[in-house]
Amino acid sequence: MVTTLGPKMAAEWGEGTGFSGSGPGPDCGRWRGSLWVRGVLLLLGGLWASATSIPVSLGSSPPCQHHVPSDTEVINKVHLKANHVVKRDVDEHLRIKTVYDKSIEELLPEKRYLVTNKLFPQAISYLEKTFQVRRPAGTILLSRQCATNQYLRKDNDPHRYCTGECAEHTKCGPVIVPEEHLQQCRVCRGGKWPCEAVGVQDQEGILDADFVLYVGALATERCSHENIISYAAYCQQEAKMDRPIAGYANLCPNMISTQPQEFVGMLSTVKHEIIHALGFSAGLFAFYHDKDGNPLTSRFAGGLPPFNYSLGLYQWSDKVVRKVERLWDVRDNKIVPHTVYLLVTPRVVDEARKHFNCPILEGMELENQGGMGTELNHWEKRLLENEAMTGSHTQNRVLSRITLALMEDTGWYKANYSMAEKLDWGRGMGCDFVRKSCKFWIDQQRQKRQMLSPYCDTLRSNPLQLTCRQDQRAVAVCNLQKFPKPLPREYQYFDELSGIPAEDLPYYGGSVEIADYCPFSQEFSWHLSGEYQRSSDCRISENQPDLFKNYGAEKYGPHSVCLIQKSAFVMEKCERKLSYPDWGSGCYQVSCSPQGLKVWVQDTSYLCSRAGQVLPVSIQMNGWIHDGNLLCPSCWDFCELCPPETDPPATNLSRALPLDLCSRSSSLVVTLWLLLGNLFPLLAGFLLCVWH
Repeated sequence: MVTTLGPKMAAEWGEGTGFSGSGPGPDCGRWRGSLWVRGVLLLLGGLWASATSIPVSLGSSPPCQHHVPSDTEVINKVHLKANHVVKRDVDEHLRIKTVYDKSIEELLPEKRYLVTNKLFPQAISYLEKTFQVRRPAGTILLSRQCATNQYLRKDNDPHRYCTGECAEHTKCGPVIVPEEHLQQCRVCRGGKWPCEAVGVQDQEGILDADFVLYVGALATERCSHENIISYAAYCQQEAKMDRPIAGYANLCPNMISTQPQEFVGMLSTVKHEIIHALGFSAGLFAFYHDKDGNPLTSRFAGGLPPFNYSLGLYQWSDKVVRKVERLWDVRDNKIVPHTVYLLVTPRVVDEARKHFNCPILEGMELENQGGMGTELNHWEKRLLENEAMTGSHTQNRVLSRITLALMEDTGWYKANYSMAEKLDWGRGMGCDFVRKSCKFWIDQQRQKRQMLSPYCDTLRSNPLQLTCRQDQRAVAVCNLQKFPKPLPREYQYFDELSGIPAEDLPYYGGSVEIADYCPFSQEFSWHLSGEYQRSSDCRISENQPDLFKNYGAEKYGPHSVCLIQKSAFVMEKCERKLSYPDWGSGCYQVSCSPQGLKVWVQDTSYLCSRAGQVLPVSIQMNGWIHDGNLLCPSCWDFCELCPPETDPPATNLSRALPLDLCSRSSSLVVTLWLLLGNLFPLLAGFLLCVWH
C-alpha cells in the first residue's frame, strides 16, 4: 500500500517470514510493518541535505483462515417448507436475507452505521446481482440443533429427531438463531422410539429468501487472534441440492475501521467471506452438482458423501478436485516435483484456459500453503494474485470470471458474467506461466529481453525504486526480500542477484509466502507514528499527497493511473531545489480523445502519440516549478478506441522554458528601493525621539 513522513519508525516488512500484518483490512486480517527509506533531499543554496525518514508498508494481510465448520456445526438435509404462494422463475436474482445480531446494536454508532448501512448492503447488492439460484426452494425454516449432537432420521420423514432434547439455543456460528426462524423441536426419548414433535410449532420462517445471513459483532476467541477482521461460513444445507441456506459473518468489533480510505478493503473482505458461506469452501466441494443436478461425488445410502476424518471434511471426488505433480524449476538448474491441487469442474477449466491462454490447462490451481483454512479454500496466490478469492489481500481485489465459474459449477447458481471484474494478473501469459515455477518464467523473459512482469527481481534499495502495479492503477515496489532462514528448496528461484553473494541466494524470495515466495510488484502504504495514512492506489482521492510533499505534481482520483517516471521530479523556486529520492512512478490523470491518450499534469495536457514516448513536464504549482519526465503507456491500456501510433510532432518533443518565478522587472526593484529609502528617515527620527 503506501508512505508518510515521520521519525522513529520500526523497520520491518509486513510479511517477514510469514504473515503478520496491519493496515486497511481485507480478507481476514490487516497489514503491518514498515521499512526505513531515505527521505527528501533538499538543495538549499547549492547544498543537498537528507530530510526525515519515511516508513513504507507493503499491503498484505495474514492469510485468510477460513474456518470450515465441523460436522457438528452444520446441519445437512434441511427440509424446506413448500412455497404455495408464488412459483419463482429460475432466473431471478439470488435473495439474501440479512439478520443482525443484537451485538451489532452494541457497536459505537459510527461503526453500526458503517456495518448496517454501507458494508453489508453494498456487498449483498453486488452478490444478488451477480448470482441467480437454480431450482429455488420454498420458505426457509431451519432445523434445531440437538443438546447431545446426536439425532435419528425416520423413513419417509424429512425431519431429523434429536436423541434426548433439542439444544436450548440453535446457533449459526457464534450467532444465536431467532426462535421464529426454527422448526418445531422433534425428539426421540428413551431409545429409538417413540419420536414426537414437542414445544412451539413451526413458525412462519424466512420468506422471500434463498439464503439467510446472520451478522454479528461478537468478540469471540477467534477475534483474539492477531489481526482477524471478520470470518464467515455456512451452517445449514437444504435437502434436495445440498445448497447452503444459512450462514454467518462475524465482524471482530475492535477491528472495524471507519476510515474512508479503508472502506474498499473492508467491503472486499465482506464479499470474500459471504462467498465462502455461499459455496467457495473445501467443506462444500463434496456437495457440488453438475449442470443436470446430479452429485459430482457419490453418496452413501443416507444421502451424504464419504467423510474424511483426517481432514475433517466430506471427501470430494476427482470430478471436483484433482492432485497433480508439476515439474518445478529451482536454482542451480534443478527440477523438483511440486504437488498442486486443481479444481477441475467444467466452467472453471474453460475460464482458466481462456484467461491464461493455455488450452491444455487441466484446472485452476488451489492454494497449497498457509495452513488449514487457507489451503484448498482459496485460489493459488501465485497465479491469481489480486483475485478476491485468493488467500490474502495484497492489492486491488477483483471478483473475476473464474470465481463466478466456480459458483456456477457448484450446481446451485447461475452467474451474471457482466458483473465480473477485470483481472489483469496472468491474462494471456500462456502455459509456461500457469504450469511452471516463477523461476522458469523469469529466466525465459530475461532470455527474450522482455519485462519480467508480473514478477520482478529488484531488491529494495535506498532510495526505493518505484514502479507500477500490474494493472497500472497504483504505485508499487518489488517485494523481493531476504528471509532470516533459507527458503525451502522448492522455492529457491535465483541463480544470481546483483550485489548478493551466491551463498546468500537461498535466503531471497518474495515476501508473500502463499504466492510460493514469487516476488512481484506490490502497492504499499504510508504510515506515520505507526498509524495508517494513505495508500498508493491512484484511484482514491483521499490518497492525494500534501501540497508541499507533492514533488511529482501527482493527482489521485477516479480517472488517475500509474505512469512510469523517466527521471526524478525536481521542485524549483528561486535558489531552492527539492527532489524526492524515491522515484520511478507516480499517479496522473488521463483521458481518451480522438487524437489518443492524454496525460494531465495540473491543468496541462500532454498527448501520447505512442507507447514509450517521453513527455517532458514543466508546470507551475503553488509557487513552485515542477520539472520531470513521464513515459507514455499504451493508449489501448485505458481507451476503447485509439488512433494508429505515430512519432510525436517536434513541438511535443521539446520542453517549453518554464516561468522564472524569481524574475521581476527592474522598475519593480527600483520602486521597492525608493520605498525603503523613504521609510529610513522616518525610522531614524522615531529612534532619536525615543532616545531623548
